[in-house]
Amino acid sequence: MKDLLLNFLQGVARRASAGLGRESWPVRVARPLYESSLNFFAQDGGVPWEVNGETYRIDSRYRHMFGPDYEAAVARFLQHRVRPGDVIFDVGANVGVYVLQLARWTSGDCRIVAFEPNPAARVVLERHLAMNALSDRVLVVPSAVSDQSGAEILWSSGEDGMARLGRPNALLREGIEGHKVSVTTLDDFVASTRTDPRWILMDIEGFEVSALRGARGLIDRLKGKLDLVVELHPRLWDGVGTPRAEFEKLLSELRLNIEPITGQEDPLAEYGHVLLS
Repeated sequence: MKDLLLNFLQGVARRASAGLGRESWPVRVARPLYESSLNFFAQDGGVPWEVNGETYRIDSRYRHMFGPDYEAAVARFLQHRVRPGDVIFDVGANVGVYVLQLARWTSGDCRIVAFEPNPAARVVLERHLAMNALSDRVLVVPSAVSDQSGAEILWSSGEDGMARLGRPNALLREGIEGHKVSVTTLDDFVASTRTDPRWILMDIEGFEVSALRGARGLIDRLKGKLDLVVELHPRLWDGVGTPRAEFEKLLSELRLNIEPITGQEDPLAEYGHVLLS
């Protein structure tokens, strides 16, 4: 009954937004009452929400972070390739958009390690895992991933996915705070936990080169048994001290092939997702 009511409310809201415009005066006026109604009826169980054709339960306040076609090309790519029993590292898990999907696609045999250093995002991630009865299948690691283990300042704005180490992301405009967070390398994590991944999914706002440097050992050791799906941010690389030439050198040293997933003509110059294998 509760889900019927929540679906009814969301259906009415979608029709109103489509007919009147999402930012029209009536929709903006009604939005606080709508949000309060969803939160009241959902309580701790979350609201049913569809992402890439599957329904999950999420905190209603973060619906804007779970688009109905969220990175659909990348989702299709992974859905057709991950298998039950695969160990998957999600580096930069944020509030769990991919964690929830990966757990659904790989059934109860999957093992997912979600790295998320942002404390605000991690609270929401853990809430989403509980809402979807996945807490026992996902290990949440409260660490950033780079090329050296230790501690650094993470600059973030609430749960926003554009948090960055070292200096604030220029795209974050307000509410920016610095948090001292632990940092690990993937090599150190694998050595300490004896957990070899089959897949690594990575989205860390320009620090992907540093994270790959810190995974040299496992990439070399797992040749032919490890694939990496990485969101590349080439425009950010110079600002974090890893220009394109550094990435090209690293790919050559690790003998990694690069294949664009999201249609880039030059994946080392254009934003998008790639497969490294």
